[in-house]
Amino acid sequence: RPPPWGGNNTPPPRVLSSGGTVRDPDGLLAFFRGTGKDNRGRTLEMMRDLDHNAMEVIHDYIQWFFPTDEVSRFNMNAPMLSPEIQRVFVEDPVLQQQLRLNLAKFCDFLGLELKRGAGKEIAVSIGPHFQERVEDCWVGMYGGNHNWLRISRVLMCLGRCGMPEEQQAFHACLEELHQRGVNCDSAIIHWRQRAKTVPAFSE
Repeated sequence: RPPPWGGNNTPPPRVLSSGGTVRDPDGLLAFFRGTGKDNRGRTLEMMRDLDHNAMEVIHDYIQWFFPTDEVSRFNMNAPMLSPEIQRVFVEDPVLQQQLRLNLAKFCDFLGLELKRGAGKEIAVSIGPHFQERVEDCWVGMYGGNHNWLRISRVLMCLGRCGMPEEQQAFHACLEELHQRGVNCDSAIIHWRQRAKTVPAFSE
């Protein structure tokens, strides 16, 4: 069925609060608003329904779950989070809430918990099921783990989308894990750099 905006698959430009428009050739905004699908026909809700095993073995959902403006080495069809699309995320709390739900799902996959404190501040803590997730997520093979690359992507995405509170809460938990002896030395330096990411249009 042809999309409602015309006879091809290119979504229409979005209007920014600044008065400009943004092109979204990958359909990221529609995907996050629940009205679009990824290049394989999956919706955001379908991705959120993945269990831990599926999240571990499927490698082309994470680029849609946490888009960035870097070309993926692992998924040639990964969407690009352009500076213009970043600005839409920064200005739209509904989109940010969808990204926050993705973060909660990914934290659970890692054995962590995303919570709000008594003062409504965001916090990420080690979850009661952490030990169940160690083998998949926290044991390095040849000095690394593919989930550590995913963590770098998450930190960058949160920064690009103007969500520093979530970014820093996630990073603080990673630092705690490192201090507790999780052998992620090869990754922690990269995480510290990604935790400094901000929207590209403000750099």
